[in-house]
Amino acid sequence: MKVLIAEDNTMYRAVLCHNVSSWGHEPLVAEDGEQAWTILQRDDSPRLVILDWQMPKMDGIDVCRRVKRDPNHPFTYVLMLTSRDAQEDMVAGLDAGADDYLTKPIDPKLLKSRLAAAERIVKMVPPKEWAVPRIDGYEVKEMIGKGVFATVWEALHQESGDSLALKVIRVDLATNDVFDRFAREIELLKKLDHPNIAKIYDSHIDRKLGYYAAELVEGGTLDNYVKQKSPKPATILFLISKVCDALDHAHREGVVHRDLKPSNIMMTKDGEPKLVDFGLAYSMFTPTDDASASHSMEGSVIGTPLFMSPEQARGGSSSIDGRADIYALGIVLYVMLVRKHPHKINRQDRWDTIRQIAEGSARRPSELRPGFDGDLEKILMTALADNPEDRYDTAREFGKAIKGFLKDRIRANKQDSKP
Repeated sequence: MKVLIAEDNTMYRAVLCHNVSSWGHEPLVAEDGEQAWTILQRDDSPRLVILDWQMPKMDGIDVCRRVKRDPNHPFTYVLMLTSRDAQEDMVAGLDAGADDYLTKPIDPKLLKSRLAAAERIVKMVPPKEWAVPRIDGYEVKEMIGKGVFATVWEALHQESGDSLALKVIRVDLATNDVFDRFAREIELLKKLDHPNIAKIYDSHIDRKLGYYAAELVEGGTLDNYVKQKSPKPATILFLISKVCDALDHAHREGVVHRDLKPSNIMMTKDGEPKLVDFGLAYSMFTPTDDASASHSMEGSVIGTPLFMSPEQARGGSSSIDGRADIYALGIVLYVMLVRKHPHKINRQDRWDTIRQIAEGSARRPSELRPGFDGDLEKILMTALADNPEDRYDTAREFGKAIKGFLKDRIRANKQDSKP
């Protein structure tokens, strides 16, 4: 079987190639992340990959994330290598979709056994054309999304004739932890009923199958909407105020999203925002168990680095509440209005980005855009306060501040237009 070895260290790369070849595999070599991604986009791309975590041009974790989230890419088993052995690194690697994780220096016997197990798994995964799920009551049409743990399909509910989004656990990742995490997502979604949150209609989960059917939102993501439509700042503010209302509803039901970002805000064809993907959410009102290490491990970093709050970046998972979502939504609004990130981030280094957010303060919009409206800056900086106590107490207050700003501007414009 072909094995892609992506490693920038010449010595490690040579040793890995020698061992992999001696075990009967055919090694393909990449010296950096971009080369690895180029090889993985080929029609005959290898389905077994050894990725070094930190490489030039593109990190191994970013390559892994691209492979796992591309709905058109065949199942590929990713073994991540790193010199770091911190638990949060392991969680981050697995959250990116890695199937296995080894720290350097590597024991050849251990690597050989892991590759043998990986080969058996790859051979058991059916070809892509066999992977369309068969679920009673639904006519599954086409895949519309692929995450780390599940695939999302457009499906027709045969009884009602409605088109829905069907989220199904991926068979290759259906461990006990994955099922427990998916069950938690279903439980939390059932508590939510708001016009700006994608509604769940049906679900089923057991140890053989897990899925839920939800509202199909067909207008694309918020960031794509902004890129394509180039709406005025007032329109962006109005849309974010609606997301604030949705978040406030979730928080009042005890649900914290924890992974709020532009791609998790979908737009309907009528231009309404819908909050989606509560896969990392948890309940504030009930104690969490330790069924899933990625949810309850003390000190783990949960969420997407570019949009996480300082307390998330510091790994304070036990103290996170709805104000972390307010911070994330503040970043979303900031990026869409200022066109830059409030922190000095390093897109090539996940952990440097996390450190910057954990230790640094958000830059004022006027630092990056001289002349930025002072009242709007105050709203943004309140949402982006380092200390949760200094932020808006609720998403409703955040939305109220935005709506108040818009009303003041409308009133001022009317005054200016009077003869």
